[in-house]
Amino acid sequence: MKPQVLIVENTRTMRETLRLLLAGEFDCSVAESGEAGLARMQERAPDLLLSDVNMDGMDGYELCRQVRTDPQLQHIRIAFLSGYPPRLAEPPLAQPDIYLMKPAKPSELIAQLHALLRQRPALDTSSLQLGSEG
Repeated sequence: MKPQVLIVENTRTMRETLRLLLAGEFDCSVAESGEAGLARMQERAPDLLLSDVNMDGMDGYELCRQVRTDPQLQHIRIAFLSGYPPRLAEPPLAQPDIYLMKPAKPSELIAQLHALLRQRPALDTSSLQLGSEG
């Protein structure tokens, strides 16, 4: 059984590109906003959330905070994929497990997501991992 990944990305082409790229290794679902992603997770929690950071409405950091503070969702591993540098001043509950920069090499992205899924869940995000792709 493939791990379930929810891709939250506001750009349609990027959302579909990621879905197609990851579909061989993961059971992927998509959402076009932080709000839609949170609603989808509350219906069916994925194993991993792959989210963009800069989105209208609920951005990736707020989505991460919402997931981390929800007892039904806090086990979900979280990865950000963004073209912008991480905002390290955000509180620990708003920080992802890993932060990957666009453009990400497909093989590296897949490897990083598999590695993240192998880690034991932990709420201590003080040791944010940065991935540099490209």
